[in-house]
Amino acid sequence: MVALPDKRRLFRYMSSGIIVLSLVLTAAYSLMTPAWESPDEVGHFYYVFQLLTTRSLPVQQLGVLGEAHQPPLYYFIAALAAFPSDFGNTTGAYTYNSHFILAGQGGSDVNAGLHSSVETFPFQGQALALHLARGISVFMGVATVALTFALTHEIFPDFPLITLLAGALVAFNPQYLFISGSVNNDNLLTLAATAVWWQILRILKRPNQWQPWLILGVLIAIAILAKTFGLVVLAVTGMVLAAFMVQRRSPKLLFQGAMAISLPVLLVTQWWFIRNQILYGDPLGWGIYEKVYDVNLRHSPLQWNDLIDMFSTQFRSFWGVFGWMNITPPDWFYAVYQILGLAGLVGIIFFTARRSQHLSGIQKQMLACLALFIVVQEAYLIVLNTRCNVSCYQGRYLFPIIGPLAVMISWGLTSLFPRRIVSWLVGGLMIVLIGIAVFVPLRVISPAYRIAAQPKWALWFVPYKTDITFGHMFELKGYDVSKAQDGTSVKLTLYWQAASKPDFNYSVFAHLIDGSDRLIAQQDHAPGETLQFPPVAWSLGDIIADEHLMAAPSPLAQGTYRLRVGVYRWDTGEQLAITSKGLAGNEFVVLDQTVTLGSTP
Repeated sequence: MVALPDKRRLFRYMSSGIIVLSLVLTAAYSLMTPAWESPDEVGHFYYVFQLLTTRSLPVQQLGVLGEAHQPPLYYFIAALAAFPSDFGNTTGAYTYNSHFILAGQGGSDVNAGLHSSVETFPFQGQALALHLARGISVFMGVATVALTFALTHEIFPDFPLITLLAGALVAFNPQYLFISGSVNNDNLLTLAATAVWWQILRILKRPNQWQPWLILGVLIAIAILAKTFGLVVLAVTGMVLAAFMVQRRSPKLLFQGAMAISLPVLLVTQWWFIRNQILYGDPLGWGIYEKVYDVNLRHSPLQWNDLIDMFSTQFRSFWGVFGWMNITPPDWFYAVYQILGLAGLVGIIFFTARRSQHLSGIQKQMLACLALFIVVQEAYLIVLNTRCNVSCYQGRYLFPIIGPLAVMISWGLTSLFPRRIVSWLVGGLMIVLIGIAVFVPLRVISPAYRIAAQPKWALWFVPYKTDITFGHMFELKGYDVSKAQDGTSVKLTLYWQAASKPDFNYSVFAHLIDGSDRLIAQQDHAPGETLQFPPVAWSLGDIIADEHLMAAPSPLAQGTYRLRVGVYRWDTGEQLAITSKGLAGNEFVVLDQTVTLGSTP
């Protein structure tokens, strides 16, 4: 085996490292984003759910919002991924949050759904189905990163730094990571579109062979069955084919390419359009969609101010507006990407004006194709927004051209600087991009979703485990106890789980007692009260970590003290009896763990 030259080997290692890191980050975004908290994920999941439960496609109906208008390929794949789950088990199912900021009821909560412990890892029921479906999106997102490397390498085979930076711009784009970690058919469209762009560039080198055109037709068919936006991919391909014909003056090439593309497209997709024609009276189902989603349509002409708003929202949400477009990072976040974008554009202009002779003819053709992809996609979105309102301003609708955009920005940035410092530039930019990609889930997304209920895995790390049930409602699963440096204050953290939905805001007493059962200190409150999550707000299975801080009187004799816990109704004083085996009938429990307090007189 011939060893790779050092630079080529380094490029392979670094590109592989970026792909692996993108996989880790995408999975992290997926796990750290609560269920249902990405755009339209509820509707996308219930498309999958219908396939799993009824073995049929959803149908658009007046008064029923959802994703029934979408082509089915992504959902078929996601359903296969989710099939091992017990999808009939409603554990972790979506629960409507009336306080959601977009619910139209005056709420300000960023959570689209109500979240409980049962939806957390280890996943079960619908929570498991959701995360299995998210998992297939993760792999689609990572595959798109790999295709971006291939796309860039096709144009700049002798400049691996451009390829590495282009791949990093996709792999570490926070919004791309966020969407790639969710249930959303944009992920398959983005993957298929990127594969189409790559295949078109490969065809530029050998346009007279029919097999590459046939493969291109298959990829276009996948894009169309992923999302109706795939028709734009077909239109761009038609433009490229027409340009070939004009350039080479070859009607034969036009016929050969058109036939090779049309055959798989018609065979694979025509059933979908025939179905729509039969059900709705038009092949796209647009008429019924307009009636179902009238709230999302524009009812006045598109104005210049609308376009400015569109471009601003599009830019910001291409890089990072999370949740249901309601969680934004700090201003410096956008400043970084503004600088990158402007520098990339300046670099392209500079190179085109001063150094274009350094590009071969085929490279110029390839870059012109990428520019065409970008222009046509943006033009399509502008036309779309003459009919659609702000809901269509989202930057994720540019993800089908995320690969070409990354290539252009990378090419422009590396063209601005002398070659001797480009490697340092690329290395520094990748560190910045990775740093931002790590920052976002830790400091932007997770803090926005302050969910009182603890994840199920939190019980794995409880220091002292118990299994005590009060009144068939409250299970004490464990506790932790510590003391302050002054030697008198005790903090007791009790881990409660709802054995059934509480019917009252019961209070818990925590007593510090001495060896004679004499009360030394206490604190009473409803579990979860300090988290603004009292018992009546709990759902079955919710886990709450509740702290009781007890300050013993000073001076306190040195000794060993115990902790006593019980549950009672604050309005009557009636205590809930313990129903656990071995302690049944008792109204309190003395915990096994003791604490040493006080000082020697």
